[in-house]
Amino acid sequence: MNNYLSSIILVSIGVGIIQLIAPQYKEIDKYIKVIGILAILYVMLSPIISFINDIDLNFIEDLKDKIEISDEEKQDEYNEILKKYINEHSIKECKSKIKEILEKEFQIPADECEIEISTQIIDDSISISTVQILLSGNSIFKNPYNIEDYIHTLLKCTCQVLIK
Repeated sequence: MNNYLSSIILVSIGVGIIQLIAPQYKEIDKYIKVIGILAILYVMLSPIISFINDIDLNFIEDLKDKIEISDEEKQDEYNEILKKYINEHSIKECKSKIKEILEKEFQIPADECEIEISTQIIDDSISISTVQILLSGNSIFKNPYNIEDYIHTLLKCTCQVLIK
């Protein structure tokens, strides 16, 4: 802070001395005053300018570190998003197909059954590990063992039929 104040005082005194020494022509006097004011403003604003420059450099460096992601990381991130999307879409599609099969083979209406599917990913392949079928309404009188056997042979997974 002392350096800052002493710099302003020294520049102001220097500008005053130059005005006294310079010839007293009105045209030159105007230019000396303008240059003196600019010098004083520069000294007064220099801490602010250096602060802004420091902020910009630090901000840009931080931003650059955050933005710089290798192509491999981008590809891995994209692959994970794609796997998740495919898994979710596959589960929805399987649920609707199982409801169609139950309606066709066992005359169970789609609104009388709820289906939960568990999947697992092995070597980038999605496989169904378990299927749970929750029956309600008149469908509770269907033989659950026949349904479990049929789904097990069709999908090669564990199947459970539960009653609501």
